[in-house]
This record gives sequence, structure tokens and C-alpha cells, in this order.
Amino acid sequence: MMAIRVLLDHDVLEENILLLSLLMAGTGVHSLAYAFPKVALITTAVDPHINELYYVIPGMGNFGDRYYGTEAVSACDGSSSDEENP
Repeated sequence: MMAIRVLLDHDVLEENILLLSLLMAGTGVHSLAYAFPKVALITTAVDPHINELYYVIPGMGNFGDRYYGTEAVSACDGSSSDEENP
């Protein structure tokens, strides 16, 4: 939401902002709609929950780590299967 605030601070009209997301939690959708009601939102899916690490449940874990292969995630709960990170 900080990126939206930066755009608004630079005189971009809220109705000219579009947020595109692969996956969102329901709480994120509601927070965005409450804070910025005129921002358009496009997402492929809305999952109902987040865990204590703010991962979408069931979700896909940390997309960046999975995409770049920087951390082996055994489940969407944020636990790591790396030997360095017990």
C-alpha cells in the first residue's frame, strides 16, 4: 500500500491506479478497498487466510524464494527445509 501512497503523493489520481496481483488474502483485499476505495484491483485468486508470517493460506509460500530458488519451503507455513535454517 506504500506504493499507492507514493503515487498519490505525486498527484496521481486514485481512480487512475491499478493494482495487479497473482494472489491475495481476503484481509488484503478488504484493507486495500477500505484504504483506497477508488483503486482498481485485479487478482487471479483470493485465499481466505494468512498465517502468523503473513503468508497466504493455502497460498504458494514465498513466491520470490520459490522463483529464484533461494529457500526450499516445505509447506506454506513458512518452515524451511534448509539445513542452515533449522
